[in-house]
Amino acid sequence: MRVWYGGIFGGLLPILLLGFVYSALADRTLFALWAIVVGAFWVAVLRQGLAAGWRRFRLLAALALVLAAGLAAFAWLEQEHHEILDLGFRAVFPAAYRPLLTEPGTAAALAGLAGIVALAGLVFLPWGWRRQNQKGKAETAETPGTSG
Repeated sequence: MRVWYGGIFGGLLPILLLGFVYSALADRTLFALWAIVVGAFWVAVLRQGLAAGWRRFRLLAALALVLAAGLAAFAWLEQEHHEILDLGFRAVFPAAYRPLLTEPGTAAALAGLAGIVALAGLVFLPWGWRRQNQKGKAETAETPGTSG
């Protein structure tokens, strides 16, 4: 249960906040729609992973893959609506404005980072599976069983 709420508050909530705040700043509903779609994929992968009993690395890799794809789409949205997003950010949050916050390259770099995490999870997945499989075989060999 803790993993579910951690996935919701640690993943879904920031996705929705980012999409809805940027939607308000740019006055474009596409950012809110982006948040809803990516959030739906996030929850679906989280639910399926927990229901299937995925281990940490596998679940992390799958969620990072969803995040990487979502941030890549977000970077494209930022590129398409950069001027109005930049103006909206300057108007609403003039003291907090930094050009880096509205640059498409920032979202692209974050998408790349999430992709690296997904790749790392996929690399470590077979290692963890082998370790778990060997541990299970060792326990089976030690436990006297009935054959027959």
